[in-house]
Amino acid sequence: MAPRSRTNNLDATKGAEVPPPKAARTKIDRRVLLVIIVAVLAIAGVVALAPTTTPSPGATTTGNISVSSGADVIVASAVQTTPAGFSLESSKHPPSGSSDWALLQQESDGSEANVTVMVYPSTNASQAYYDKLVAGLKGLTCYTDVTTSLTSFQQYGACYGFGEDVDNIAVVNGLCTKGNVFLQVHLVSSIDFSSLEADLTSIMGALYQSAT
Repeated sequence: MAPRSRTNNLDATKGAEVPPPKAARTKIDRRVLLVIIVAVLAIAGVVALAPTTTPSPGATTTGNISVSSGADVIVASAVQTTPAGFSLESSKHPPSGSSDWALLQQESDGSEANVTVMVYPSTNASQAYYDKLVAGLKGLTCYTDVTTSLTSFQQYGACYGFGEDVDNIAVVNGLCTKGNVFLQVHLVSSIDFSSLEADLTSIMGALYQSAT
């Protein structure tokens, strides 16, 4: 497989290419990551759409797919496979087990991924959350549609992908449902956009396989 490409800085005084300082770039990555996450959650209206009751990990659901695993179990199982070389950096596990959040990092190039899993009491509830979120995001004209990166998962539920490449920082997001589960992957990196799309496919695939 061809090596993952990254953008280098140009030393104006020496005319030589030098890699961007990892610490500085990581700081930029984290800032972009947090800004995009806040924007996405604000558009979605998370507070208004969150389940009014706390679903148990084994809650009965409607629809063709019923996932009985808790959100923390889904994330932990997906992380163990180190999809696309990403490993766990930090995580948050609410006591209810109905939602879980984790930050992953690709050690070789510093790419970061934020993973969110929410287990709803029914397929209708997870789909309603997804529909509201995507409706808001599709109204934004600054993003590129990358849903084709998630095509293989659409047999299990709805998926939408979008991203942008600004100032040599690529940002890619994927939103999917699987029965009563909502899955979100947000990636940020200085590697090329197409490579980040491939990472999105790998991480989302690991979450789908873990949501049982």
